[in-house]
Amino acid sequence: MWTIFQTIVSIFLLLIQFFFYREISLRINRPSHRAGLQQIVNVLFLLFNIPVILLLFLSRELRLLPGWVVTSTIFPIYLWHASAVIVFFAIVVKECALLPLRAVRSIVRRFRTPKPHPAAAERPTGAAAFNPQRRIFLGRGMTVVAGAAFVGSAIGALGKDNYAFSNIPIPIANLPDEFDGFTIAFISDIHSSVFMTRETMKGYASVINAMRPDCVIIAGDFVNSMAEEVYPFAEAFSDLQAPFGVYGVLGNHDYYTRNVDLVAREVAAGGIRLLVNERVDLRKGNAKIHLLGVDDVGNRRRAAQLFDQAARGTFEGTPKILMCHRPYYFEEAAERSIDLSLTGHTHGGQIVLARIGNEVIAPARMASPYVAGLYSIGSSRMYVSRGIGTVGIPVRINCPPEITRIRLIKGPPPALPPSQAQ
Repeated sequence: MWTIFQTIVSIFLLLIQFFFYREISLRINRPSHRAGLQQIVNVLFLLFNIPVILLLFLSRELRLLPGWVVTSTIFPIYLWHASAVIVFFAIVVKECALLPLRAVRSIVRRFRTPKPHPAAAERPTGAAAFNPQRRIFLGRGMTVVAGAAFVGSAIGALGKDNYAFSNIPIPIANLPDEFDGFTIAFISDIHSSVFMTRETMKGYASVINAMRPDCVIIAGDFVNSMAEEVYPFAEAFSDLQAPFGVYGVLGNHDYYTRNVDLVAREVAAGGIRLLVNERVDLRKGNAKIHLLGVDDVGNRRRAAQLFDQAARGTFEGTPKILMCHRPYYFEEAAERSIDLSLTGHTHGGQIVLARIGNEVIAPARMASPYVAGLYSIGSSRMYVSRGIGTVGIPVRINCPPEITRIRLIKGPPPALPPSQAQ
């Protein structure tokens, strides 16, 4: 699966690069420009594209490189591609926004009879009719957009570990009085790798311990692509402490390693209890909460089966909290009266072009309506973490990593904004 993911990412990045290569080539292949510019474009295209394919498929060797080599030689390549992705999606958004206007204009032109103009025969057509000032304006505009994208990517790379802290109260109608105010430190998508070092992860563990939560939950993707990446993860997060325990579930990238047993074993050795399609009961005196955890799943039917398996033996009046790596199966969880689902996987979009209210404009939005934050179906709630790591391009833009403090409170869930209520 990891090889498939690498192939898809490579094709996606190369198609975007080819789009810009073609656009730039069309603009410089004119008599007014020096022929050498095309050679420069060719060299840049090869220089920034051949290495990224090697980096994606030789990611295992990256961990052997010194940190300064990664920063000085590999990061610029990723910044180039991050900038291209941002500009490309900005163009896509612009074109989609203009589609209705162009459709109306086309209809109007079709039904409007043009009046002949005496000087029409003297007007130039085709390329000669193109206003050179407009070409200069468009060229400068694209330069500004590209420059802003590159600067934004650089800031996103340098600030990819500048986390945000979210404090989320979750009302549960049948919450026992003993659990009123119960706190959960929630993180997801660590992606231990050359871009998520042991020292950085230790910093996150220290922040979580300073929160003094009752319980810690990690919703999968402990590693990025190699089973060996679990060792620095397990060492860093072995310091986590919570009176009601530290729990986790596996994510898709943990399976991409092709040695998920090693990942699971080392995660458990680091003090994190993995729930694999099962449940534990968190108890305070005679009161309890059912904590369910399911393995990473790829389709709704299988998700429903695993939810039922994990919920076997639970009581209807007892609150249920579900750990599931992917947020795609919220409907299935709501049908089973899960009070709260804690998920990740989306990274909050990782590269977010814009925010409109509670909605985000990001590539991740095309894969799921659940990208980040709190969602509701009836009395069921789901919180989607933005995660703390990165995947693909080690950049976060308009989407900081997140440490979440969930606080359970007794009471009926309030209505959410329409964009996040189903």
